[in-house]
Order: sequence, then structure tokens, then C-alpha cells
Amino acid sequence: GSSGSEDEASPSTAAAEQKREERLRKFRELHLKRNEARKLNHQEVVEEDKRLKLPPNWEAKKARLEWELKVEEKKKECAARGEDYERVKLLEISAEDADRWERKKKRKNPDLGFSDYAAAQLRQYQRLTRQIKPDLEQYERLKEQ
Repeated sequence: GSSGSEDEASPSTAAAEQKREERLRKFRELHLKRNEARKLNHQEVVEEDKRLKLPPNWEAKKARLEWELKVEEKKKECAARGEDYERVKLLEISAEDADRWERKKKRKNPDLGFSDYAAAQLRQYQRLTRQIKPDLEQYERLKEQ
């Protein structure tokens, strides 16, 4: 800084000195900010590189493993308390979720594929009989004749 006597002697030099100090301080701040940003950017690049090297389904696998661990933990807790895990699990599921899962199960096509000719024939027969819509009125008329 500058002393009080210099300020009175030449105010313009003191103001210029103050401006210079201000600029240097600002320059140092910007320099520090730039270095900080460079470090952060480098960390992000490293993280992104790690992510890209992982297999594409890694996130899903990780989530599934965590879920399985949670289920195992829950089963152990229930066993320790002497409760049935399935029952506890069903108590936690809301009615809407259960309803949605049931509808989803019904929607799925239980196509078991080809196992043997008898099963294929049975499936064909059931499919065809489901399609038949009988005309009961005509049936009654024919029966009376």
C-alpha cells in the first residue's frame, strides 16, 4: 500500500497504484479459477472415460445386483424375526401396483412353443374353439325341425 503523505502529494499516482493492485488481484483470482476449472474438467474426462469403457448394460446390472442384495438383507431380517418373507413383501406392495402386475401377467401370451405334436394339436383346437361363435337361434330352429 501507500502512506497517507503520498496520497496528499500525488493523488493520481496513488490511484494508478491502487488500480494496478486491483488488476493484479483480479488477475490472480482469474488464474486460480482457471486452474480450478482445468482440474475439474480433467476429473470429468477421467470419469467419462471410465464410464465409456464399461459394458453398455453395466448400469442395469449394478442396479439389479443392489436390488438382489437388498432382498437378501430383507430375507435375513425376516428370518431373524421369525416372519415369512413372502408375506412381509406382499404387505409392502400397494394395491395399485399389485393390480398392475396382475394385468401385465394376464396380457402376456403364454406361448410355450412347440414341445410335441399332441400339445400343438391341443393348442390349435383350443384356438379354433375360442373363435367359434354359435348362432343359438338357428340352432333352436333346426332342433325343432
